[in-house]
Amino acid sequence: MIFLLLWRAGLVRRMNAEKIRFFFGATDNPLYLSRRSPLVSRISWLRAMVSPRYARAVVGWLAYRADLFDGRCG
Repeated sequence: MIFLLLWRAGLVRRMNAEKIRFFFGATDNPLYLSRRSPLVSRISWLRAMVSPRYARAVVGWLAYRADLFDGRCG
């Protein structure tokens, strides 16, 4: 469920190496919050794969985080 919604929201094509490193907490700067608490650890992956409601919420949250990273909002 989550992968289909990520694709529909256009988040898959907006991904690049820097965003993926940020998502997994593999950033160069040790002071980034994403390094201490990566975004990947905040998602219940089993629930996101099964529950459409939770998957939509996760996709919305990830879209917001991607917009913050790109400087589109915030």
